[in-house]
Amino acid sequence: MSEASPIDGSSTLVTGATGFIGSHLVDALLERGCKVHCVVRETSNLQWLDTSRVILHTGDLHQPGTYQEGLTEVDYVFHCAGITRANDRHEYLHNNARVCIPFYRSCVEHGKQIKGVVHISSLAAVGPTPPDQKVDEETPCHPLTYYGKSKLTGEEIALGYASELPMVVLRPPVVYGEREVNFFSYLKAINWRMALKIGTAPRVLSIIYVKDLVDAMIRAAAAPDPDRNVFFITDGNIYSWDDLANAAMKALEVRAQTVIIPVSLMGFTAMVSEFLAKMRNRTPLLDRQRMIDLRQSAWTASSERFFDHYSFKPQFDLNQGLKQTCAWYKQQGWL
Repeated sequence: MSEASPIDGSSTLVTGATGFIGSHLVDALLERGCKVHCVVRETSNLQWLDTSRVILHTGDLHQPGTYQEGLTEVDYVFHCAGITRANDRHEYLHNNARVCIPFYRSCVEHGKQIKGVVHISSLAAVGPTPPDQKVDEETPCHPLTYYGKSKLTGEEIALGYASELPMVVLRPPVVYGEREVNFFSYLKAINWRMALKIGTAPRVLSIIYVKDLVDAMIRAAAAPDPDRNVFFITDGNIYSWDDLANAAMKALEVRAQTVIIPVSLMGFTAMVSEFLAKMRNRTPLLDRQRMIDLRQSAWTASSERFFDHYSFKPQFDLNQGLKQTCAWYKQQGWL
């Protein structure tokens, strides 16, 4: 367990608790002796939750009556719920932005002892940068996709309650780790001896291991600052896709051949993926919105403000994080 925190032994509430980030957060809070309330849907897969140790509130964040009872005793709130894939703009806004209104209104009305609220946003809410630059908290927001725009709107709603709630907004970049399924697709290709790259232009990105993100969330919730409440959080480094491939090959103990996929082919593949998903009434894994993100040369951010403000240092670099992640995937039979 990390260093002691005021959160230790407290009562907490986590939305998105069955998801990748949320489930890791729940594990960390339980390890700290916290009482953990989890807001889950009736259709949620509870495989990553120890249901004997958490308090489940089954319902919908749009319907406060299903979870507001738990808010009455909660000291800290973590809003991790959201979606990264959807069929249209309305679905993104509904799940990533509009849901924040009834949820935070309920926190104000029923959470009389709340000491800290962490709202998980995304680097996508701000947008990409030229390859030689990083965004920071002073960078104007220019999200490119429905997802990014919905995360920015969610931020704006959350910050609208900052005068009534001790709010902290965190903007992580790509988050990887055990239980994650999107970045896992890239690791699976590496395990098949294919290091996939989109186009020939150099591309760089920021990234963070999920356990470092969870530690940062707990650190922020324990000491919210009304004067500085929006932060980027990364592992502090910038990586090329070659760096990712090399680290993944090392973690998986394989050698992979670089496979360059033309951008034009990816665009066609995205359209086919959308068509097939629509025919099957599913959400596509790759669509034209995601292609907008993949075409960018740099998704990079500076975490210096968070590091300085919270005296925080990530414990995992890419090699360490991927080593643990790949070991877990192998143990679970995913690889």
